[in-house]
Amino acid sequence: MGCRTMKGRTSNEQFRMQLETMVQTLRSEITGGQYQVGDYLPSEKMLASRFRFGNISVRKGLELLVEEGLIEKIPKVGNRVKSTHTRRVTLRLTCIAVTWRNCDLKRLLDMFHQKYPWITVEVTDFPGLSANHEPSNSDLFIIGELHFRQIVEYGFTRLFKPLTQSEDVHPLLTKQYMHEERLFFKPIVYSPIVLLYNKAHFRESGLAEPDGSWTWDDLIYAGEKLSQVEGRYGFCFHVPDINRWPMFLLQSGERFEWDGARLNNLKGTALLDSIKLLKRIMLNQKLFPSYLSESNQDFVKPFLEGKLSMTLLSYMGLNIFVQSDVEFDIAPVPFIQEPRSLMISSAIGIRSATPHMEEAGLFVQFLTEEQGQKTIQQYTTSIPSMRSLSPTDAGNELHRPARYGLYREMLFSLRTHTDLNLTSRELPLVFRHLKQYFANMIDEDELCEEIARVLSRE
Repeated sequence: MGCRTMKGRTSNEQFRMQLETMVQTLRSEITGGQYQVGDYLPSEKMLASRFRFGNISVRKGLELLVEEGLIEKIPKVGNRVKSTHTRRVTLRLTCIAVTWRNCDLKRLLDMFHQKYPWITVEVTDFPGLSANHEPSNSDLFIIGELHFRQIVEYGFTRLFKPLTQSEDVHPLLTKQYMHEERLFFKPIVYSPIVLLYNKAHFRESGLAEPDGSWTWDDLIYAGEKLSQVEGRYGFCFHVPDINRWPMFLLQSGERFEWDGARLNNLKGTALLDSIKLLKRIMLNQKLFPSYLSESNQDFVKPFLEGKLSMTLLSYMGLNIFVQSDVEFDIAPVPFIQEPRSLMISSAIGIRSATPHMEEAGLFVQFLTEEQGQKTIQQYTTSIPSMRSLSPTDAGNELHRPARYGLYREMLFSLRTHTDLNLTSRELPLVFRHLKQYFANMIDEDELCEEIARVLSRE
């Protein structure tokens, strides 16, 4: 039986805490050497008396220790210690810096250490990749989908252990971390790029809020009207971000194609039209401020101060806004021909040469299965990779936008950088010339010629 309140009702929270106390106590006694491998724990009756639990509750706690591999249940005999994990293990985790915020990594590390007290996880920032330098000798890596593309292109997949696919992860997400039909990184979180907007601004300007029918012309019209308030701009975002400008090209419905080693001419293509649209938005000073932003962070303060009505961000980026008192919500990004948005994600992989494969596997399991995924859902706005988790179960710890569950309706429209048919090296080469075009340093013909030149595969 569980614990009961004074009114006789079972208190689920109190029961959970008392169960955790029992499990943690037994776990510490096993790992601390009070029991050796092959020893039997006290009988369930004795444990029930010690922890003031019913037999059913004691069995529930013992099942958790079985799952952790510390004990094994011997039918009609008792619960025998299977492993004491007296050898302490330190795992080295290299991750992209935003993982701390996107996954509430500190909370997850604390929970993992409580569950596996003999394992310590040390974290270092991911320094990036280059063709001439292999990834560091960490045991574990958390990276984004573009980093994985670099790993493939540089021939580094041999450094990582192939992992088992989960049926509870959307195939579109899993696909981003596969090479030669093998999965090398397990997705943790993902997000579409969405439109963040200030609800109060729309109400004050007599405008209907954005919805899934919006084209970019609708955004331009609304943005210009929102900008009529002194000291406020209707729309802006950090154009150079690798997760922003490619979205416009993806919305063209086309991709870069080659005739042999020569890139097909972009003149007259929907790809070029999408580039022209982005330029038209950027240079519209009735809508978009002339601001030399350095990162997406540059638009956090203006939005929070009411100086910006709309911007582009991911669900991970929403974590910055949940503690504010701004009345905000999200909508699908406007489209050109049909709804399309860019999907970004983070995933975890194990270095194949790690001397701590079992412990590294436990950490991957923790982050990508129910306990870790539910924690991410509860304490962040990031979208956990387990699709069986419903957005309605996210909890009340955070102030989420009313349309938080929007991502489920956007899955059909999601695309990735891979759909542009460019390598990770070619993407920045394209943008280098787009910047010149946006600044009117080259015209459309020169843009097409320069992109064809730098993307020559001869």
